[in-house]
Amino acid sequence: MKLFCLHISAALLFVVGTSSAAEQLEGGPFRIVHHPDDVETARASLAILETALEEFSTRLPPGEGLIHIVIAHDLTEFRRYASHFGSLQISGLARPADGLIVVKGPRLRAAGDDYGGTLRHELAHILLYRNVDTALLPKWLNEGLCMSLANEHYWSSMYQMTEMFAGNRIIEYRYLDLTFLSPGSEMAFGDAYAQALSMTRTLRNRLGEETFWAVVLDVGDGTTFGRSLEMHAGLTVTEFWEKYRRSLWKTAVIGSIATGSLFGPASLLVIVAYFRKRRGNKKVLDRWEAEERRGRAGYDADWEDTLDFWDEVIEDPEAWEADSYWR
Repeated sequence: MKLFCLHISAALLFVVGTSSAAEQLEGGPFRIVHHPDDVETARASLAILETALEEFSTRLPPGEGLIHIVIAHDLTEFRRYASHFGSLQISGLARPADGLIVVKGPRLRAAGDDYGGTLRHELAHILLYRNVDTALLPKWLNEGLCMSLANEHYWSSMYQMTEMFAGNRIIEYRYLDLTFLSPGSEMAFGDAYAQALSMTRTLRNRLGEETFWAVVLDVGDGTTFGRSLEMHAGLTVTEFWEKYRRSLWKTAVIGSIATGSLFGPASLLVIVAYFRKRRGNKKVLDRWEAEERRGRAGYDADWEDTLDFWDEVIEDPEAWEADSYWR
């Protein structure tokens, strides 16, 4: 299984430009410290960061203060910042309180690795910190939003979520944030990031852009994420988690079809037949319990939405392209 190149925010020793051989490049709020051999990388990095800042600043303005970027020229330098996370396959990290981003230089990264995505991700961490009380923002949403803004790992995360669903590795909500702090293994760390991106995209699609950002940006001054979600979306964290868990089979099926893995045609037909049978059974139960449901304030119509989705898939193949999971 291919794991993500990951990004972390950690309590690090803030050391910038201590080497006498280091050079600096400045532009706007950015100060990039780099080895003399990495001057072209520094220039390209500045262009990436300036473009990202222009894109993000509508929702997340940069505020005051420099943003320091260290391009690590060798693994020894990078591990000096990465501390106890240095053994994991991470490619960048941020210390938002100090306005510090540290990334592995391109020569330290695997071929095809998304260097620009790493810079965008870590910049998003800095900007979130400057606009939101991130102590009150769940770590999964912090990381998921940064991955989403960086346009990272969409198909990789769908594939990994498919494997997690099939392997019964979905991380329970109460354990998810703890997994970022103490992952225990490379697989658990990768799973946490994949699930964070999946949950963030689900929440964003469900709420729409304006409501989603209202929820995020109102976190602070004692307003928790849960409280903000209830105020702007009329949804509790528990309700969101249950809706998300019930939607995971969609991600698994779409991911398996898109990647050609895990589920063959016969397996897919079994899944379709299963939900068809459940639909028939539920219609009988609905007739028995119609009056009770009308009076139940917390009644959830998501199950019908799920069945309607299958009708679209079975009766209209083009429905796959219209589903929000493709966006």
